Amino acid sequence: MSPTIQTRRPGFVAEVTGIDLARDLDDQAAEAIADAIDHHGVVVVRDQRLSNEEQLAFADRFGPIETSVTRVRADYRQRIGLPQIVDVSNLDENGRPREMADRLRMLLLGNRLWHTDSSFRALNGALSMLLARSIPSEGGETEFSDNRAAFAALPAATRERIDGLRAEHSLMHSRSQLGFSDFSEEERRALPPVEHPLVRRSPDGRPALYIGSHASHVVGWPVPEGRMLLRDLLEHTTQPEFVYAHEWRVGDLVIWDNRCTLHRGRAYDESQPRDLRRVTTSDTTSLSVRDGLVERRETRRAEARSPALAAGI
Repeated sequence: MSPTIQTRRPGFVAEVTGIDLARDLDDQAAEAIADAIDHHGVVVVRDQRLSNEEQLAFADRFGPIETSVTRVRADYRQRIGLPQIVDVSNLDENGRPREMADRLRMLLLGNRLWHTDSSFRALNGALSMLLARSIPSEGGETEFSDNRAAFAALPAATRERIDGLRAEHSLMHSRSQLGFSDFSEEERRALPPVEHPLVRRSPDGRPALYIGSHASHVVGWPVPEGRMLLRDLLEHTTQPEFVYAHEWRVGDLVIWDNRCTLHRGRAYDESQPRDLRRVTTSDTTSLSVRDGLVERRETRRAEARSPALAAGI
């Protein structure tokens, strides 16, 4: 079945309608959605009623799925048993709104800072897919910035200056900005700082800033100088002309490419339930989304042709 894809903001946001991802997603439709992700960076698929397993199956077509960072520490009490599902909600294991000082709530409060998912990991986040199951009566929007347009709008001298630089990314750094530093040694060992380029290129060659709250400092620069550069770039990138604010509807599945966007959640009345669930794929290659999809499909076909190979014999 062919979905209807409409551009909402040229080169940045597209909307997909007319498809049930749990039932109608053939190869042609998947590749059409992949093309839209490659071109736009943010894609909104309306009217989806996916189970956790169906959401994971959809994401699996686009790459290997990472485990939620909230699973690193075993003593977090959570309501969703699948470790690949990130519970972007205000609900505890009993389905009630979490207390203000709840430790997991404190950790996830950092999602209200501009960030890109899992840039604090060596295998950083590629695509994130966030599904709305229930939303509050107002507030709770998610904002996205177009990091390709932001890079293009920089002065030529700045673009030349920063291309080739690397930044260190750390979850501990981003959370420390809010005064949260209650990390165990287990968490610190599991999530050491990593380096990533300050400028990344999309499959079509368009460069994008790769920054956000996890970016601590510029490698090889004095820390204050590097942090000032990162602050200036973040302020530039999150100007209104580069930002799209998504107002959620139940059934929205929003997909974004973490390698060319930033995002942040906005505040809402946390006495009301807000149930959003996210799956994120790992960036294992520099291939385009579509090429990754095709590569994985061809691998599956080869395995189907060779049962012995699929069994590891």
